Amino acid sequence: MKILFLRPNSRIIATPVPLGLGYVASYLKTHRPQDELKIIDARNLRLKPENAVKLAQEFNPDLIGISAINFEADQVQILARLLKQILPQTRLILGGPFPSANRGSVFAQIPEIDYLVIGEGERTFLELVNCLEQGIEPSSVPGIFYRRDGEVIFTGEPEFLSDLDQLPFDWELVNPRSYFRRRGRNSENIIKYSHKTLSIITSRGCPFGCIFCHNIFGKKFRARSSEKVVEEITLLKHKYGVEELEIVDDSFNLDLNRAKEICRGIIDRNLGLHLALPNGIRGDIVDEEFLDLLKQAGFYRIAFAVESASPRIQKLIKKRINLDKVKWAIEETSKRGMIATGYFIMGFPTETEEDIEMTIEFACSSKLNVASFFYLNPFPGTEVAKMVGEEKLVDKLFRDYSTMTVNLSAVSDEILHKLNKKAYRKFYLDLGRAWRTFQLVPKNLRTLVNAFLVFRLFFQDSVNQ
Repeated sequence: MKILFLRPNSRIIATPVPLGLGYVASYLKTHRPQDELKIIDARNLRLKPENAVKLAQEFNPDLIGISAINFEADQVQILARLLKQILPQTRLILGGPFPSANRGSVFAQIPEIDYLVIGEGERTFLELVNCLEQGIEPSSVPGIFYRRDGEVIFTGEPEFLSDLDQLPFDWELVNPRSYFRRRGRNSENIIKYSHKTLSIITSRGCPFGCIFCHNIFGKKFRARSSEKVVEEITLLKHKYGVEELEIVDDSFNLDLNRAKEICRGIIDRNLGLHLALPNGIRGDIVDEEFLDLLKQAGFYRIAFAVESASPRIQKLIKKRINLDKVKWAIEETSKRGMIATGYFIMGFPTETEEDIEMTIEFACSSKLNVASFFYLNPFPGTEVAKMVGEEKLVDKLFRDYSTMTVNLSAVSDEILHKLNKKAYRKFYLDLGRAWRTFQLVPKNLRTLVNAFLVFRLFFQDSVNQ
């Protein structure tokens, strides 16, 4: 069979390697070497929908697997319509966070889609392809939504893979060097040393129950061995010339000993890489040895996902992080000359002005170098969306985390926006922090541009809607 994997273009600026598509395609290639596979990353190529569809038509696949997040729903809708017009016999399979969150309701929004694959997609996609090739209805394959005589059928929750070391990733399939661009953003990282940057993931699943977070990989932490991770990093360095690497795990340091072993492996091989943890580590699972190893291995930027400094809100959102320990970890990170980044969210249900002020004070009194103060986006499928009623969110188009789409807090839109602007101003107009940060950040155009974008927030006087 000829199978095309497609990531849509979208308003999202960052274009990291599509790891999800890469893993699904690699798994399929391992188990079905007879298939002809192709990945088109329309976001990386900045393709208009009609141009992406033209490339798909030239390949003329039997199946097209599309992966999308919630922000890309409108692009999927356009792509699916165009693809069905030009390739009416080609079956369209949608996977990724968007269908995993919205489930069977996707069919009403995008009727051109034939199948949805939810959750961890490697095994489910393989079994679905086997069924389609044999002309068998995939009713026995867990993790699929499809339609039969107008009725939406769900085959049940999929099981998660237990041994991630057995999960292949064929880097040739994703053409990694195509992401090495001096112009453009090939990562989420606002601070970078090199354009020769790639991302990897070393673990899946998070046991914490944050009400605003996805559940694609489940609540059980599963990790690749430190040996396998170091082997992959070494491959990327020596075969592809990677100079900077981002580990984008949800919980890289949940198994602290494993995280330390990865650092030691990088140190022993003297890889000379710039490394970052941009997704935010669990800041209260940190000790001095771990921070020392991060520094020695080449990590220069560590992000801490704090969310809120209000103990009441911490309990409400089920994060329950030890705020004192996190503040200590931030200070120790800064002491070692690594850039400490903090992520905070405003607009949680029932959140008061006092709660938000506690978050602002925490950020501004800490040794963080960089901070982002996002608005809450209650994505469908999350616990917070269920708390407020998902029917209220049906018509909401979630653009990005800096846009207030819906306000669930106890303060007005106007006050919430003013508090958000106050946080940025108070944090970044600290001359001591500015000087400390200037000494640490890479001195390049990317840093300058992002500094401008941050300071532009100081002068935004209206809520983005």
